Amino acid sequence: MPPKYKMRCHYDVLGVNRDADDAELKRAYRKLALEWHPDKNAHRQEEAEERFKEVRGAYETLSDPNERAWYDSHREAILKAGKHAAGGEDMRPEDEIDLMPYFTSNAFRGFGDDPGGFYRTYETLFAALDKQEQAASLAAGKDHYKASPAFGASDAPWTRVKSFYAHWALFATMKTFAWADEYNLAEAQNRKVRRLMDEENKKLRRAEAREFNDTVRQLIAFIRKRDKRFIAHSAEQAKLEKARAAAAERKRMAAKKAKAEAASAYVEADWAQAEAPEWLTREIEKEEEAKARKEAQKQDLYCPVCKKKFKSQKQWENHEQSKQHKAAVQRLKEQIMEDEEVVKAALEDEDSEGES
Repeated sequence: MPPKYKMRCHYDVLGVNRDADDAELKRAYRKLALEWHPDKNAHRQEEAEERFKEVRGAYETLSDPNERAWYDSHREAILKAGKHAAGGEDMRPEDEIDLMPYFTSNAFRGFGDDPGGFYRTYETLFAALDKQEQAASLAAGKDHYKASPAFGASDAPWTRVKSFYAHWALFATMKTFAWADEYNLAEAQNRKVRRLMDEENKKLRRAEAREFNDTVRQLIAFIRKRDKRFIAHSAEQAKLEKARAAAAERKRMAAKKAKAEAASAYVEADWAQAEAPEWLTREIEKEEEAKARKEAQKQDLYCPVCKKKFKSQKQWENHEQSKQHKAAVQRLKEQIMEDEEVVKAALEDEDSEGES
């Protein structure tokens, strides 16, 4: 059963138009976050916590280009609790799980393992989804359906968390969506009409299946972005990658130093001590410079923001100038600075109030 709460449009929560740009979203978020921060609303603590959570959840979705695009295309369905069937909103079976209410931070209370918390809420939801898929598999005559790994609690090991997300990221439903049929084949006047009816019904079923698959995968992305276990693992991996890069740099510098020491200790043979022709010296120097540039280009061709490696300097330069990379860098900067700015502004307000 989906969580019960009053769904509000994310744009209405922030008080902005649907075409608001990133700067407008950020200004609206900062203003409302300061207004509803629980530390500044001791006289209405419970209300402030709910409003602050709602404001932050709306901003998290709208500030992410991918989540915002998906939200915009499904906004009406989300606000109407997912009633958007091709065969009519009353045609859905009673046991059909409505996923739309789970696309908001209001779907859970905190990140604990208690009932209503993040982990219990989505554990229950995906267990129910998996049960329906197993039933659909058996109904389709499949002997075996690979059950989904459990979502797990807040302290679940990374291997379980990883296997859960891997399973649902490639999700493809086994449901038939026969309820989406628009035509009753028994009413066909002849074989040709029956065939046309059947083809149209199949189109509607495929459309519902695609929409359902897309919704499940998008929900997985929504959950993963907020899963503290996934966030902690990503931070740990980034730290390890940084340590590996530092170790590789130390190794490179040590090899360079050893090469320089070996070169300084080298004693040329008598026949080689004679001064080489000027043209030969220039050619040797050019080769050495080219070799040094090539070796330097092989180092540090890794983008820690996008977590990508590159084989050539040209690939790295193209990536560095790409919109995707710049957007990722900007999002990372904003994520780091947002909470700091909110807290800093709140502290400054408190200091000014104390001085007055």
